[in-house]
Amino acid sequence: MDKKVKYNVDKFYYENHRVSKDGTERGLNIYENNFGKLEGGRQHDPIYNDENVRRQIYTFGCSWTYGWGVKQTQTFTHLLGDENTSVHNYGAGGTGLDFAVKTLSEVYIPTSTRQIFIITVPHYFRRTWFDDDGVIYKPWELKEFVDFNEYNNYFYFLHQYNLVNKFVGRDKIIWGTWDGDLPAEYFDVNFDLVDTTEDGLHPGPKAHKQYAERLKKIIKEKYESTR
Repeated sequence: MDKKVKYNVDKFYYENHRVSKDGTERGLNIYENNFGKLEGGRQHDPIYNDENVRRQIYTFGCSWTYGWGVKQTQTFTHLLGDENTSVHNYGAGGTGLDFAVKTLSEVYIPTSTRQIFIITVPHYFRRTWFDDDGVIYKPWELKEFVDFNEYNNYFYFLHQYNLVNKFVGRDKIIWGTWDGDLPAEYFDVNFDLVDTTEDGLHPGPKAHKQYAERLKKIIKEKYESTR
């Protein structure tokens, strides 16, 4: 393997650094969205952050999970919190399912009986992809440069889906979706765009509240009697 290939991939995977075509490096801010804006992470909830309470909920996905355009306290992640539940928002703007699975693997505690994972699957075509110079395409632009057919898109999702379910446990995961391009039978809940933020692209406060209520119902049915 070419040393440049290993270097560029390792830099991205282990250090969150992108290597440019000219060899310069830039720290990857995963919260950079389509409009070039930057904003910090929301892993730490301002209220529901006690790591000792009996239920720890982690959410993964793209900017819809992050809550682009709404306050952190308006996101569905925050709305799932209570005195017995801490919440951790690992949504990241412009990312795909591969990033969500990678991030989940970094916070997953195999011995824990308190963790619940909610994965709201981004657009199926988003994934990390390098060009021949070792430069990473922006996930939302990938479909403009790489021609994926539906077979490959479905296979890519199915691989990630079964991998996580097998090693983490389907009983610990709630799968959500919002674009309707993947088989409905794999998902537990839909995130509907009942209102939008100012950009017209992301869920507004009403949509986050509705999604949170749907998730609360599932959490109550799946976990209330056992946790």
